[in-house]
Amino acid sequence: MDKWIKSPWFTRIVSLFLALLLYSTVTLDDNTSQTEEPFLFPNGSTETETMENVPLQVDLEEERYVVRGVPETVEVTVEGPVSVVTQAVRQRNFDIFINLNGLEPGTHEVDVQHEGMSSQLSVFIQPQTVEVTIEERSSVTLPVEIEFVGRNGTELSEVFASPPTIGPSEVEITGPKSEIDRIGIVKAIVDFNDITEDGNSRNIPVKVYDPQGNELNVFISPSTVNVEADVSISDKRLPISTETTGELSEDLVLEDINVTPATATMYGPEDTLNGIDQIDPIVIDLSEIRETTTIEHELDVPSGIRKVEPETISVDVEVAEAEERELTDLEIQVDNLMEGKDITFIDPEEREIDVTFIGKEEDLEELSEEDIRVWIDVSETIEGEFYKSIEIDAPDGIRWRTDTEQVRVRIQ
Repeated sequence: MDKWIKSPWFTRIVSLFLALLLYSTVTLDDNTSQTEEPFLFPNGSTETETMENVPLQVDLEEERYVVRGVPETVEVTVEGPVSVVTQAVRQRNFDIFINLNGLEPGTHEVDVQHEGMSSQLSVFIQPQTVEVTIEERSSVTLPVEIEFVGRNGTELSEVFASPPTIGPSEVEITGPKSEIDRIGIVKAIVDFNDITEDGNSRNIPVKVYDPQGNELNVFISPSTVNVEADVSISDKRLPISTETTGELSEDLVLEDINVTPATATMYGPEDTLNGIDQIDPIVIDLSEIRETTTIEHELDVPSGIRKVEPETISVDVEVAEAEERELTDLEIQVDNLMEGKDITFIDPEEREIDVTFIGKEEDLEELSEEDIRVWIDVSETIEGEFYKSIEIDAPDGIRWRTDTEQVRVRIQ
């Protein structure tokens, strides 16, 4: 045994064995080795692992073209030595891509490729090929509109003192020319309740839709906008009044005028509302009234006011057939006769006239001479004979007529 151990050949054989063992160990741990099987010694057992949702990259001249139909992810299965598979799955130091450089616009079927995988691994990609459409790139700049959700019937003018603004107001949209040509509207969708808290809503996504409301797959720059609004709106409720012009025909009397609703609410900045004390009266021309009628009247919106609610009110004008009552021998009073002067009635000789009053039956029944004043004004009249018009004061709602519209008097 000692002779054998001391033999040079024994030493050489042991050295060779140790060298081969060391070489095999190094080969098993070298993932970049170009030899699929270690020399002389096997690598051991193999393993298969599947990686889902692996991003699929696109190699394309993006300044000129865009591509449609590319899946976002693919499924990659690797098979090989356990240590190599484990490292590939854990680190994912590889790329899965399709190369579209050199292809013309149109539809193409291309292979899905990989790069960076160890040569010790067998790689299977699902799908192996994809059908893509290459199109020329097109860009357009369009304004952004606001769409509010969650309003529940609330009018914007009831909350905002001025229309909300978008910043930026325009965005650049880039995509396939076929998609760009289909653009119908560009809008930012804002939650109404969010913006009414302080008037601001930040980073609202911008969406692009075709005329049928389908969202388009395009690139938007910037992809978000900010919406600002003045929420200092206030309201003020004021009564609605009426005034009349003209006269009803002789056979009619005015019974009542009713406004529905009796008040209106104005919405606007507080300082503007503070300067408004009343709503302009609604003018009713009685000469145009032939019977009891309802008039729809649109309220005017004062300058600086966002809205008046309601916008339209109803005015009910009630009339009835006129009744008449004559009061006789009403004394004519004289106003503003200069001190020291006397007045004599020539025509008529008596200071009395008969007057017919026109109105509602109940008003005429209550009418008495104490409610009536018949008079002439002789101010600035010194001496001589004059004709003076007769003036008559009667309660509201009662008209009058008389055969004696003026009198002839002498002042001396």
